[in-house]
Amino acid sequence: MRFAIVLAAAVALAGCSMGQDMSATDSAVADFHAKLNNGQFAAIAAAAGPEMKNGGVDFPVFIEKIHAKLGTFRSTARQGFNDNINNGDHTFTASYASVYSSGPASENFVYRFNSGKPVLIGYHVESAALLK
Repeated sequence: MRFAIVLAAAVALAGCSMGQDMSATDSAVADFHAKLNNGQFAAIAAAAGPEMKNGGVDFPVFIEKIHAKLGTFRSTARQGFNDNINNGDHTFTASYASVYSSGPASENFVYRFNSGKPVLIGYHVESAALLK
């Protein structure tokens, strides 16, 4: 009986944390899109984790080129997520169906939580507009 109570409490706490993680990630994605629309590419890069800065790609230039091809961000809807805690490393991956002025895009964001705050460590985008 005690085990069932402990298990139920752990599930409840995990669900509560997951909801907070999802909300924080959605807010971080909204901030990313707002900065993208405002041409704040350096600010996006400055707030990102070392994975984005040391990946061999000039991240601010990459984001600027993505914005030039996709145009103005218009809307997004979360399609899926994965909240993962492994040996103290807490990451949240979320995929979104987004709409830009040049057409639809599939975006995938990976955030690492540092002291409860999401830090961008991965960004992947697919869109036919990128091929034009």
